[in-house]
Amino acid sequence: MKKVISMLLIMTIVLSTLTACGKGGDSADAIKTLNVVWFTDGKEDVTFKELASAYEETHENVKIELIEVPYSDLESKIKNMINGEEVPALARLTNLGAFRNQLVDLSEYVSDAEAFKNNFGEGLKFVYDDKILAAPMDVTANGLIYNKTAFEQAGVSVPQSESEIWTWNEWKEAMKKVMENSDVKYGLVFDNSTQRFSTLMYQAGASMLNADLTASNFNTPEMNRAVSFFKELHDEKIIPDSVWLGSENPNELFRTGQVAMHFAGSWMIANYKSEITDFEWGVTYLPKEANRSSVPGGKYLAAFQGSGVEKEAAEFIEWISQAENNAKYCQENSYLSQVKGNEKLSYDYGAEFFEIFAQELAATGSQPGAEWGYQAFTGTVQGDIKEKLASVLAGNMTVEAYLLDMEGLINETLAELKDE
Repeated sequence: MKKVISMLLIMTIVLSTLTACGKGGDSADAIKTLNVVWFTDGKEDVTFKELASAYEETHENVKIELIEVPYSDLESKIKNMINGEEVPALARLTNLGAFRNQLVDLSEYVSDAEAFKNNFGEGLKFVYDDKILAAPMDVTANGLIYNKTAFEQAGVSVPQSESEIWTWNEWKEAMKKVMENSDVKYGLVFDNSTQRFSTLMYQAGASMLNADLTASNFNTPEMNRAVSFFKELHDEKIIPDSVWLGSENPNELFRTGQVAMHFAGSWMIANYKSEITDFEWGVTYLPKEANRSSVPGGKYLAAFQGSGVEKEAAEFIEWISQAENNAKYCQENSYLSQVKGNEKLSYDYGAEFFEIFAQELAATGSQPGAEWGYQAFTGTVQGDIKEKLASVLAGNMTVEAYLLDMEGLINETLAELKDE
């Protein structure tokens, strides 16, 4: 009888061990698959896959798989996965607000939450209510590209360092001199974009919202200065009406050599590298009024609650955010980095241009990133800001009426968002 009992105990132990090994999710050695919902602007997927493979080599229990979708389908794809209880581990996002309640607080999993947060400089906002909801993967900035040939022809020099930055009036006078003494027809083209215009707004010391993003800050003397200056540039034909009051493409205008400067974004460096062959061009510093400011844009990498692999997803985000890994990603795809220590990267082309854009971001306060990171708000109001601003430029609305009108619309929008 004792032998039978002993045999039964041994069989029970063996079966228990086999059962435990058979349940992959309960075994420390089980493969954890991290599904990443991903969209690509260029060849970012190639670099990301290379980094993912390097991570897998040192983390044998992790497998990273991309689910590639067009950007237009990104949010709907993620929502469908969540509703279908197939929650992705990770996603490349431009808008954290759409999934703010579904994102993992990375501070619960990274090795040192404070150090991780401080790994990034100013730019894209990624901390909300003390929760680290994502990591900035890549950043863009607004800046100033100029026709070097035209400036040299006119005998006008551009700022060569941060100590030489123009005031708005000095900038305006420099453009007028180039118009008078070179072959260009206009001093400046300015992208027909609320985000691009907002750079002037922040430089003037203005903002769309107050510091805690709860009320309008639009109807102020500082905003009046920004709008009035932008109108002056149009009224004096430094900026052609054909962009903001028409449909002409500012990129094409600048490429033809008719314009001295293009107020654009860092992404234009890669474009102009191959598209401009008839004149020399470069990047110089943005002017300032009350402040120096650019406006950040870019993408995040975030993890989702309910995936079952939250810890592994957070650990991968921490790894890919290390300076050397983020540098590889940004260098190979002509992006700026928000990771501290990556202000100067070894780009294949235009490293000196990217450095100036990086300096602009470093000089930018937190308000631009906070406001544009509040995409439920900016996505609602930016169309009205731009359309009504065009009415001011056309002389169909006064600056004062514009500010008052937008203040009311902004407060209405905030009230609606609060009720949602």
